[in-house]
Amino acid sequence: MELELERLSIMLVDSSLSDQAFKEEILFLKEFPIRSIFVLPYNVARAKQLLAGTKINVGSFVDFPLGAGTLAKKAFETGRLYKDGATDVFVTMGPEQLAQWGNSNYQVLEQLSFGHGVLGYFIDSGKITEAQKKNLINDLSKQQVRHFSLGLDLTMEQAIADMSLFHTGRNRAMFFQVNVKAPTLMEIELLFQAGATQIGIANGREILPLITKMDQT
Repeated sequence: MELELERLSIMLVDSSLSDQAFKEEILFLKEFPIRSIFVLPYNVARAKQLLAGTKINVGSFVDFPLGAGTLAKKAFETGRLYKDGATDVFVTMGPEQLAQWGNSNYQVLEQLSFGHGVLGYFIDSGKITEAQKKNLINDLSKQQVRHFSLGLDLTMEQAIADMSLFHTGRNRAMFFQVNVKAPTLMEIELLFQAGATQIGIANGREILPLITKMDQT
């Protein structure tokens, strides 16, 4: 089993994390060639500063966690995240918003990325029904956006179920990051086999040294 660190993102989105604990986590994680570290919007500039000299991307979310804001709010936050140094930006969208406003919002927001990094949609799949997910499959095929981030702190069961739905339902090139709370090495491999492009994990301190050790043997 070979796992690519470049396909893993670490989720540091716990609002109770102190500044010192946040700094310690970033300094630990920067030693591994992971793809990105996702932080809350107010921590983007701080994370960018701490990751100076590495190739690790900083990611964050717009209109998080509810996604109920206006397009003007989403545009302001998107522009601010890119200005602060984020390169992986996911705009929170509910199922109804995606169906009605997905393409028109993307046409506006995509211009704010200035062609740098990733702009996608975050769908909190752990908080929507199976019926909503099935409707989303049809909506996704109509979207101009190609990058999607699914859930936060999902269980392995939820993540596999999501990937079986969304991966099977796509009819063109789409990129899915599925965010799992504390997967094992085997579970990460299973998610990649299920169609995940990238995986966001919250247990980087436990997983990353294991992958590095495994690669060295």
